[in-house]
Amino acid sequence: MALIPAASLELLTTAGRSVSPGAALLRSSRMFSMPAPIPAPPGDLSSATKHYSPTSTIHFPTHLTVTTTASSRINGDWGFKRPFPLKTTTNTTYPLARVRQVDSVEQVTDFQSASDHTMTLRKYQEMNLPISVPISNSMDNTAVRHTKSVFEEDADLTALDDEQKAELANKRWKFSGPWLAGMTDGDFKKFLDKKVRKKRVEFRAFLKKIYAVELSKEQAQKAGDAGEEIPPPLTADEITDEELTEYMRELRQDRMVLYNLVSRFLDLAPVDLATELEMLGRLMPGRKTKLVRGSPYGATGPPITHPSAGISYLRTRNFQENHAIYGPQLHHTPIKARVLKPTNFATGSFGPSIGIAGFVGHAPAEDTSFNSSKQGNVSLISAAIHKLNLDKDGGSKVYVQPSMATVDSTGRIYVNIGDANEQSQLVQKEMVGEGSVFDEVVKKGATPQVPRNPRDTGRFSVRLGSKTSGSAKSYGLGQTFRGDKHYE
Repeated sequence: MALIPAASLELLTTAGRSVSPGAALLRSSRMFSMPAPIPAPPGDLSSATKHYSPTSTIHFPTHLTVTTTASSRINGDWGFKRPFPLKTTTNTTYPLARVRQVDSVEQVTDFQSASDHTMTLRKYQEMNLPISVPISNSMDNTAVRHTKSVFEEDADLTALDDEQKAELANKRWKFSGPWLAGMTDGDFKKFLDKKVRKKRVEFRAFLKKIYAVELSKEQAQKAGDAGEEIPPPLTADEITDEELTEYMRELRQDRMVLYNLVSRFLDLAPVDLATELEMLGRLMPGRKTKLVRGSPYGATGPPITHPSAGISYLRTRNFQENHAIYGPQLHHTPIKARVLKPTNFATGSFGPSIGIAGFVGHAPAEDTSFNSSKQGNVSLISAAIHKLNLDKDGGSKVYVQPSMATVDSTGRIYVNIGDANEQSQLVQKEMVGEGSVFDEVVKKGATPQVPRNPRDTGRFSVRLGSKTSGSAKSYGLGQTFRGDKHYE
């Protein structure tokens, strides 16, 4: 999501006004014009039986965000032909607006605040969390379960020719054909009538090439076994119509091979098939066929844009944060999240709803502080997510640690969260002014042991206490584990 300054929009004029060729070129350029809005997110088919707020934020932005300087904002100057009303544009914290129409029917500029998506983008980028490839739901036990960035070389792939499309079918994210599992019956019939039926001749020519390659391999193998000279490979023109008809009859009996060939011809997005269909391919006599599985987009469909959606361009989160007093940190800075819906074991609602950076975080399924049913020794995070606090302004808040984020086929962002380290929480609370671990240790008379620089020769350094590196106990961080309520 880019922000356009007001000075770049000064050349926006009406569509019917005649301009010079140079002005028309500038007006159509990306510097002096706004791009056309992208389509809105697809609606929920079950929305008729649910209540949705008409003012809720949509999944992803559809219009460009426009900003201006503070001096221009006071005068209502946003770079358009007419000034914006000050009563509407000056009552927000940040000067952010999205323009729906430069000239509406009422001869006014139709705009609204764009703080919802823009601030969400800024809050997400503060977490330094890259976008990961979705974990495949394949039933194959040998499937790789670890997550990786969408910018890795084996994940950010687009095919150039037909051979690469077939080889990279389970790694690509962009396909020219649709995802059949996400289509309705009406859309599927329209796809057959408008796209598929007119390609019968092209499909027969495609099958001739495939059959010619298979016959060439069989002839070469027979010649090699017999010790004879390998004949030249066959071409598609040498395959007769009778041979093609017989080959098509064999394909009708082998559903798995036929499905792979149709998907390759139409460039369909991969579909995560059930185990029964895979076993059906193995029952074909004389052939050992298995559908290649493991696509990360087979269960939910491929993304409508690049898998990163332009939210984050980070490739990894493997960096170490450095504290001014405590030195390099083992864990990343925890994020303060809001408890939207607590856990209620009485009603069977075991997973709480945690809001983080404008998104609803997904808690892990294993036994953690978010879904632990243990009654004894309840920690601070467990106490906050098990009871709805109506007296506290803004509700209860807890520190969490985001682990990964993915974007599904509809543009929704899923952020997975986990427990935050207790010592990291104390360091972050002290950083934002909610705690004073270092000062309390000094007040008690104990001299904190500052870690020594390994390259320090000692001639111009000032040492506090011992030369050895400090521990968690020397900084007062270990007192939390002994139940010292002063630091809770």
